Amino acid sequence: MSETLRRVRASDLNRTSGAGEWTNAELINHLIGDGVLYTLLLGQASTAKVEATRGVDHLGNDRLESFWAHETAFRTLAEECDLQVPVAHRIGNIPGAQLVQMRILELAQHAADLSRGTGHDWPVDESLAAFIVEELGDLIIALGAEGGYRPPRPLDKGASAAQRVLLSGR
Repeated sequence: MSETLRRVRASDLNRTSGAGEWTNAELINHLIGDGVLYTLLLGQASTAKVEATRGVDHLGNDRLESFWAHETAFRTLAEECDLQVPVAHRIGNIPGAQLVQMRILELAQHAADLSRGTGHDWPVDESLAAFIVEELGDLIIALGAEGGYRPPRPLDKGASAAQRVLLSGR
């Protein structure tokens, strides 16, 4: 995500992203905001506190710095907490481990969306894409359309794992 965010110019912010009707700025704000939201969920914050993060401007003066401040907090907490403890996500009570997996999917898919919105190639590492396909495919199926995903399609001859991940995205 860092590489994708670094490539965003001020002139890209109001362009339509690859994520529906969101602009690139709205997509970046969503990614940062979900870093805040997921940290609160892992920390067992109240539903009211979690919901209060929605609709807030999380961009700050430096998009990359803001992203990493919240992402680092989430990752640190994920390393410290019991990921088997359920968290109260909008889709229902889910183990913290599933929330971490959802964040991996979200960051990968939205990096692709942001790359499309800025006219760049998606800078995904093929080993990450393979992990998503092999290890998170069941989660993509479970989240389904409600989570904004289609099941990963079987690899066509010559298709990379990255191409397969893109085919399962929004």
